Amino acid sequence: MIRLLFISLLFVSCKGNTTDFNKSQIVSYQAQTQSTQQDSLLVGIQGKIYNAFAQSFMTKNNDELYSLRKDLESLYSTKKNNIILYWKSYLQFYSSIYYLKKGDKKTAEKEIDKGIDWLNDMKNKNSEGYALLAMLQGFGIQFKGMKAMIVSSNIKKNIKRATAIDSTNLRAYYVFTSNDFHTPEKYGGGKEAETYLLKAILLPAQKIKNDYLPSWGKEESYEMLIKLYIKKENWILAKKYFQEGIVAFPESYTINQLASKLVGK
Repeated sequence: MIRLLFISLLFVSCKGNTTDFNKSQIVSYQAQTQSTQQDSLLVGIQGKIYNAFAQSFMTKNNDELYSLRKDLESLYSTKKNNIILYWKSYLQFYSSIYYLKKGDKKTAEKEIDKGIDWLNDMKNKNSEGYALLAMLQGFGIQFKGMKAMIVSSNIKKNIKRATAIDSTNLRAYYVFTSNDFHTPEKYGGGKEAETYLLKAILLPAQKIKNDYLPSWGKEESYEMLIKLYIKKENWILAKKYFQEGIVAFPESYTINQLASKLVGK
């Protein structure tokens, strides 16, 4: 899947180790997919959402995204599964990007807030739910002005919950490191991104391959790690992980576009 450059501009999250909720109440998305196996809409849904976004972006209208959202809403009205709500919320992230790139910040904020509200209301969230919630909150923080500190605190709490439930969730670590990576050094950023990105790229995108479940985060982690080493002018490691990343994701726009920065280094 070819990714557009601006998709890499995600401002998200923080770390954590503990939480105060009962893990026994957490529902596995893997189990939930058993009741949706006949729903062809969810097969490859992550790619469908991205492709609808890319089409909407190229045609400068959101017909594709809107149509897919209506389909997901219809499915959710008949099957109140968390996995469907997860993908509804994930689509809102791309819808927000679409409107932001159009210069419509007001609608972009409304779109990301819908996804955040849905995830906040989701019962029995698992690690994936908390990681996605933190990612959406991180992207939406740019709209919150004086409320940014409160949002930042909520992001940290949700990452703590995500990693407490599943310490091997690639997406939880990606969301955590994104915040550290994008935080200026004078504000304490950049101290832990390398450690956790190296951890993230070693984790599986999916523990059990399933077209209904999320796999995002690994391509983005490689991209961020390469950028980190370019920033540090550590050309040996930058080229090492560029080669690894491009083998794993040969069609990645965001990784391929970093090649020009490594020429002659």
